[in-house]
Amino acid sequence: MVATMHKVAAGNGYEYYLRNTAANDTSARGRASLAEYYDEHGEAPGTWSGTGLTALGIDADAEVTEDQMRNLFGEGIHPNAELVRERATAVHQAAGAGPAEAARLAEKATRLGNRYPVYTSTSGFRAATAQAYRDYNTSIDACVTTSIPDAVRARIRTEVATDMFTTEYGRGPLDARELSGWVAKNSRPDRTAVAGYDFTFSPPKSVSVLWAIATPPFAEMIATAHRRAYSDALIWMEGNALFTRLGRNGVRQVDVQGVIAARFDHRDSRAGDPDLHTHVLIANRVRTEDGKWRTIDGATLHEAAVTISEIYDTRLEHHLETALGIRFATRPDRTSEQVRVREIVGVPLPLIHHWSRRGTAITDRLDTLTAAWQAAFGREPGPGEIHRLAQRATLETRPNKHLPGSRTEQRAAWRAEAATVLGGDDAVDVVLARVLSVPPVPRPVPDGAFITHISDQALAAVSDKRATWREFNLRAEIERQLRGTLAPADWPRVVEQVHTHTLAPTSSVVARGDPDLTEQPDLRAVPAWLRRRDGTPTHTRANSRIYTTESTLAAEAELIALAVEPGGRTLHPGHVAMAIADYNTAHPDQPLNPGQVRVIESFAAAGMAVHTANAPAGTGKTTAMAVLTTAWHATGGTVLGMAPTAAAAANLGEAIGARAETVDKLLNVLDRHHPSIDLGDYPPSLPQWVLDINDTTLIIIDEHVQIPTAKRLQLLRYLTGQGATVRCLGDDRQLPAIDAGGVHADMAHASPHAPSTLTEVVRFAHRGEALASTGIRVGDPLALAWYLDHGRIHAGHLGSVYEDAYRAWAADTAQGAHAVMLAPTHDIVKALNVRARAHRLAQISAPTDAPFEAHVFLADQLVASAGDTVRTRRNDPRLRVNEHDWVRNGHTWTIHEIHPDQSVTVVRQTHGTDPTAAAVVRLSAEYVRDHLHLGYAATIDSAQGITADTCHVALSGRESRQQFYVAMTRGRHANHA
Repeated sequence: MVATMHKVAAGNGYEYYLRNTAANDTSARGRASLAEYYDEHGEAPGTWSGTGLTALGIDADAEVTEDQMRNLFGEGIHPNAELVRERATAVHQAAGAGPAEAARLAEKATRLGNRYPVYTSTSGFRAATAQAYRDYNTSIDACVTTSIPDAVRARIRTEVATDMFTTEYGRGPLDARELSGWVAKNSRPDRTAVAGYDFTFSPPKSVSVLWAIATPPFAEMIATAHRRAYSDALIWMEGNALFTRLGRNGVRQVDVQGVIAARFDHRDSRAGDPDLHTHVLIANRVRTEDGKWRTIDGATLHEAAVTISEIYDTRLEHHLETALGIRFATRPDRTSEQVRVREIVGVPLPLIHHWSRRGTAITDRLDTLTAAWQAAFGREPGPGEIHRLAQRATLETRPNKHLPGSRTEQRAAWRAEAATVLGGDDAVDVVLARVLSVPPVPRPVPDGAFITHISDQALAAVSDKRATWREFNLRAEIERQLRGTLAPADWPRVVEQVHTHTLAPTSSVVARGDPDLTEQPDLRAVPAWLRRRDGTPTHTRANSRIYTTESTLAAEAELIALAVEPGGRTLHPGHVAMAIADYNTAHPDQPLNPGQVRVIESFAAAGMAVHTANAPAGTGKTTAMAVLTTAWHATGGTVLGMAPTAAAAANLGEAIGARAETVDKLLNVLDRHHPSIDLGDYPPSLPQWVLDINDTTLIIIDEHVQIPTAKRLQLLRYLTGQGATVRCLGDDRQLPAIDAGGVHADMAHASPHAPSTLTEVVRFAHRGEALASTGIRVGDPLALAWYLDHGRIHAGHLGSVYEDAYRAWAADTAQGAHAVMLAPTHDIVKALNVRARAHRLAQISAPTDAPFEAHVFLADQLVASAGDTVRTRRNDPRLRVNEHDWVRNGHTWTIHEIHPDQSVTVVRQTHGTDPTAAAVVRLSAEYVRDHLHLGYAATIDSAQGITADTCHVALSGRESRQQFYVAMTRGRHANHA
């Protein structure tokens, strides 16, 4: 299903892999040697792999020893350094060298280039902590090296950190966040060399499930297919993404002789569930063609990671089909927002779900333990402490009868567990028989037409996602398009033919040229010694060429032309001034600010068909647009609001007092309004609101930055074709379009009227927060100071972060505030929703074990009952809530009643408006099952456009600046992360 990539730190970084990776993702090895661990637990030892082994004199598939890992990944020397040193010493002494000279030359023979530099921390915190541990042991009359209990170690570490912090700053730490930050800063080394890269290859869960319940011969064939699949992926990597760099600043990227890797096949997860996967540790040592040892060009390797993963996925299906006739299909329980996953046909989903739950249980328990730990010791646990808490979480969530250690016993236990889930041993046998008897699927002949078809699909897919892309992006997309459509034997030929066809000079692909070659064409004549094996110049990085398509360039050119096209309706300045004055009279406490006035006047008098304005978060754009709407209506015009999401459209329509629709809805109506030759069908009539768009219509498009290029062109073509005046509002520092976009910046740059900008933030109750938000918007790190000084940033392990965000949200909600709870991913949102619902149920007096009829199963695989907050995730105009509104994606509701047919009656959450006007609607059982989620928390990406009293966001640390900016600008009174 996926191949992931992580760096391996030099020095003692390899020890993690001795404790965990080499020992099957567990630290149970203790002080035993690796060989002893393998013997005791029945594990297959790690083996060497890669074409670079030839230079070391090591055979492929030879066993990896502990000493070899220490030498190669710890010190960057020959894996068999001891043997090499012994032989070289003998040779040099036989040649007449003295002992010292022979030893020096022998040591040189073990080197694979320079040793890895090992950087140590310049802080005295580690030394002070070590001394405190020794002092403690001395105080209890124990040996200074005696192991100290975890709780005591944590207490000592906290005391040392607090004392050193106080000495450094002249005061104690303000809170756990400040102390945790100081500990983290003073614990890590200033720099870390890279000893290697860990590629972990994991098949889809159905493969591990089938492997676990299969007979031993059957299971071995599955494991062999897995090994062949990752070997194919690594072969591609060696030929296309493995290089080193030479010359000053690494200006030349050159070929190498191959990769050196240690691989470890594992059979289960930390939770004890079947989880066939392999760690491939690639050493950061490669040999050039002239025999020099260098390090890997890690940048290119990182860029290739997704492509390597896609090749593994494709080849895994191929090898399983070739060996066993196994077929794959897209997993049916995935929503449109989730990544498509292909699983083995015939493997039951209940068994897949069953063996996926333990990992979640461990994560949940670890979250609880870290939250309790931080509460007890006043700081976030460090990496070593987190590791020990994770071990405890694994033990505490382990079933009473844990799976035995040996392979035979473990497989027998897995089969028994599967029999329990499926209903007996016979049911397991039925699954195995069904998987092996799936009939073959007819496939098209991979002829020229097929090549062209796949090429067109891959090009369309990669262009939809990105305005510009590179070769690795294309190759990954070709793998996705070919998966399941091609016979395994045809793959090597067809995948290269599609790649070549797509990038052929006769295709619609356009490559960005080299300006130096344009100025000096003679530079094209590169001598052979400055070319790589594939003929490309060594001064040109692999995967560095940027591509786009003729259609993308044409679309962007047409949009830029629309940006400079005069036209559109203008308003007399007197009408605009009157609307502004009327608003200011009605709102003397908060009149329009100069930025709002400038945008209103610019939009009213621009004389352009399309014009834009920048609207940072909280700057009062909808208020300004409401005034513009008033002026437009006063002069006999009509106004239509539009936005990329239903929630944003509803907010805009409510603010300006006019109809508002989504961009997709209009485009869908237009797409359906085309005649069809099939059966003489006629297109449906255009709805009246579309027919009403004319040269008196003002179109206000909110959040226009989120509209991708293709949709933007289709939209503006139609609107300007009808003579409408189009005005766009958005912020290029907030979330961008999901698909290929970015042309909005070119349009703004080309326009003869520079976009106006709303400059005064009016949303926040505190002036300081308004200024801080503008700093975050432009990436000023000093802006974080305000949030830190005002206690808005809360640090901790993920479990503590989630718990803190939930508790703060719950406290605000209990006080009657409109609080929102946000997270970057659906998984975190789901965890927060579960926590919030559990707390709600715990607070009510009714028993929580209500009958089945009182609960409904939702699209996010959770359940809900009367009183729960839920979120609709699909627009459905058929579900009317009043004359002007319907069920929209992103709206939150409270379940009022659950009906016997599993449909539900829900009440719209209004947050401050007249509760008697709240919308009520009945959602069908089908809608509930497919499009209704728990709604206590939401993703950051879905929250743009939301305004609340307070906002609490649980961050993972991997968010973009745009996501952070959006999350920290939702609350009027406070925003916490």
